[in-house]
Amino acid sequence: MNLVAKPVVKNQYWIVKDGDKKVGNVIADGSGYDVKLGNNITHYPTTKAIATKTKIEFIKTKEEKKPSNPIFATYPTGTSKIYNSVLDIKRKIHIFTKTAKSKCFHAAGWYVIKQGQEFITILCPKYIFIQRYEYHGPFMTENEAKVVINSI
Repeated sequence: MNLVAKPVVKNQYWIVKDGDKKVGNVIADGSGYDVKLGNNITHYPTTKAIATKTKIEFIKTKEEKKPSNPIFATYPTGTSKIYNSVLDIKRKIHIFTKTAKSKCFHAAGWYVIKQGQEFITILCPKYIFIQRYEYHGPFMTENEAKVVINSI
């Protein structure tokens, strides 16, 4: 028998397979690990004890590196690091702060915002401007934003 334990929940639950066939599972409880193979349940103190006594090989999954910017942060931010990243669902824009302790949110991307009687282009305006003034955006480049100004 060549048994392999594949993790389902990290350090808590594994499915034990013999080739492609599921033959049992390993469940962590507060005092150790319960191994269920067929109708038999055996308790072990550690996963190493399970591996040596039952010849079950525990497969480790590779830790995926989380991107520093979230998936929805595709628009330029003007800074290398962003903090407190949030998606404004209503407006469908990515907002963030420029420092960890800041309470001032900015909107990612280029925007065309109406200031007085004219429209101007701004990279990552303060979020409060988006809330208060008429705007168009976000855009990936300044040129895309300027094209909108010419069509208004």
